[in-house]
Amino acid sequence: MKISFGSIFGVLIAILALGFALQDYKTSFFISPESFLIVFGGTLAATMLSFEGKEVFRALGAMREIIVPSSIDDGRMMEEVQTVVDWGKINAREGKLGLEKAFEESSMTRDRFLQNSIDLFNAGYSEDSLRTKIETFVSNQYEQEKKSVEILTVMGTFAPAFGMIGTLIGLVGMLSQLSDFAGAIGEPMAVALITTFYGAVAQQLIFKPAAQRTDAKNRVLLTRNLMMTEAFLLLVNNKGSMEIQDHLNSFLRKTPDRQKSRKEGGS
Repeated sequence: MKISFGSIFGVLIAILALGFALQDYKTSFFISPESFLIVFGGTLAATMLSFEGKEVFRALGAMREIIVPSSIDDGRMMEEVQTVVDWGKINAREGKLGLEKAFEESSMTRDRFLQNSIDLFNAGYSEDSLRTKIETFVSNQYEQEKKSVEILTVMGTFAPAFGMIGTLIGLVGMLSQLSDFAGAIGEPMAVALITTFYGAVAQQLIFKPAAQRTDAKNRVLLTRNLMMTEAFLLLVNNKGSMEIQDHLNSFLRKTPDRQKSRKEGGS
């Protein structure tokens, strides 16, 4: 499994920053099982009440996106453009039968979106019908992926709220012991403040970054899927390989050498 070194670097910075801020205090002062349960248990409970359980667990699984880089990057998109260009050459030489064979041999069929698009292409739909069906799939897939972002964002709002609830619990405990000597109010006061600390950390270093990272990856996936939608529409119209490459290059941040591509083969 690949690891995002940028994310690891961010985690290290957060640890060092918090460690420096807390260096004059004992670590045990900031460890409170009660506060942890109030913040994280309360956040999970409220989220389960707000969304379907399977959607919540899917969103929690998406939190791995913090440290795992996207499977869709510039390099892969360039490779997919080149694959479609090759398909255009095959289509020009061998027609639809050759293209169907190339589809079967391609590793891109392991992708659910691409497999669905290939199936629709092979079904022989017209350009307008094919566009409608593929774009519907792209739109629905994006909306499904956005649900995880929404849930993680909501969890980020719940966490500090439960931190404040923990603060109120601790303050009630402290006030109930004011008649005793001063040492008796230390523990509830600690719970009161640490829950607020846990809530803020959970929001700013866990849920909010996970939501932002997941959303960014979803947008990259959407761009790639829109690019491949255009690719299949160009193929169904029997466009030449050079026209296919020139059109799809507009989706890439880094485009291949135009002259080199033209020397490797024409339409």
